[in-house]
Amino acid sequence: MRVTLVNPPWQFNNPAKLPPLGLAYLGAVLREDGRFQVTLVDLNAEVQKPQAVLAAARKRVEATEPEILGLSCTTVQAPFVIEFVRLYRKQHPDVPVVLGGIHASAAPEEMLRSCPADVVVHGEGEETLVEVLEALAADRAAALTRVKGISFRAGTGITRTEPRPLLKDLDSLPYPAYDLLPPLPFYQPMARKHVFSVTASRGCIHHCAFCSGSRHWHHQRWRTPESVATELRWLDSQYDLGMVRFEDDDLLTREAWSGRLLDLLEDIRVPFSCFARLDSLQELAVERLAAAGCKEVYHGLETTSPRLWEILRKDMAKGLDLAGCSRLIAREIEAGVTPTVSAIIGIPTETEAEMQATVDFLVGLRTKGARTQLWLLTPYPDTDIVREFAENLVEVDRWTKFGQFDVFSQAARDAYGGLLARHKRLVPDFWMFRNEAGIEKTGRLWREARGRLMGAFDFV
Repeated sequence: MRVTLVNPPWQFNNPAKLPPLGLAYLGAVLREDGRFQVTLVDLNAEVQKPQAVLAAARKRVEATEPEILGLSCTTVQAPFVIEFVRLYRKQHPDVPVVLGGIHASAAPEEMLRSCPADVVVHGEGEETLVEVLEALAADRAAALTRVKGISFRAGTGITRTEPRPLLKDLDSLPYPAYDLLPPLPFYQPMARKHVFSVTASRGCIHHCAFCSGSRHWHHQRWRTPESVATELRWLDSQYDLGMVRFEDDDLLTREAWSGRLLDLLEDIRVPFSCFARLDSLQELAVERLAAAGCKEVYHGLETTSPRLWEILRKDMAKGLDLAGCSRLIAREIEAGVTPTVSAIIGIPTETEAEMQATVDFLVGLRTKGARTQLWLLTPYPDTDIVREFAENLVEVDRWTKFGQFDVFSQAARDAYGGLLARHKRLVPDFWMFRNEAGIEKTGRLWREARGRLMGAFDFV
């Protein structure tokens, strides 16, 4: 059975991209199964021009002659996915289409009603996708009913099956099938050594109201540190590893586990970046992180207001205050670790004074040598803050009104043009939360802050 899995395009004119980790895991699982002829198509790397994107994408996918087609779908990719599936099924009505990814998982019924896809895989897909492919090759409706963790089209309605338990043993997964993706020069054409994403865990122990991750993964699960170290050695032997980006929501939540991992990383001596909450980091000497090879660390502070931390459920459970944050960040800089500190404004009930305090704090960190980011709060679907403050949401084209880069780059905006306008309800860049300061004042303060924080909008 020929199966084509697709990562849709959403970046253009970006000289450095990372291979899609989730797609590479799925490709590895299907190849290891042995019953499927799997092709991975990364349109985000292969479709490099923003002109005629849908036509170029269809041509590339059609060349693989899939018997079953699967597409990943994050929120940023949802408008493209809807239009592409409509276009593809007109020409290939007999090819089943399966959707996966965070947005499809968050809104499966909406996606199935918006485009003629057949199945949505919820959440973790490695086990589920294999069973879906088996079912599509058999008596479709009856077999799909027995697959846990999916929604599928059944006659004129949509059926949702019972949830699938999460994988218990992450070490059992094969290494990502990067060899099924385009060659690395497509992603990092100027690199002598290559950067790879690695996940040492899945999920998060926290439940921030603006993040859909905890609903997607439910809790945090860890690989053994030894398996992570073995994967890094494998990457280095196969691809000349230059740097690792740990994509874990928080690499340091489990002190004994992270300590063991850092011991192994110190022996491997591969530079890395990671995400870590400041209240997780305080339990671990910053110098220890630096000795293990950490070069960059990303912190989501979000706000300086304890009141707003409560609304965002940014619990700072270990009691770290702003003075402690400043001290930790100063220690990171002294140790040779470059911190990026991210914050958001436009939070429901937020006052002008609270927004200004957050901006001023970021400016102070920047003068010490930290990178800083300031965003308008993005109302992603299936998040608690959208459910709790739905009455505060108003439609605002943040691009036109504030010139705000968040989900879509300017090149992607140009490429998709009217497509985004047709799907405003799906595109969070068209929405903001009304707060005590008001939309106009929030946007004006954001523009002023951007000038003070210019050059600080790069992810680690």
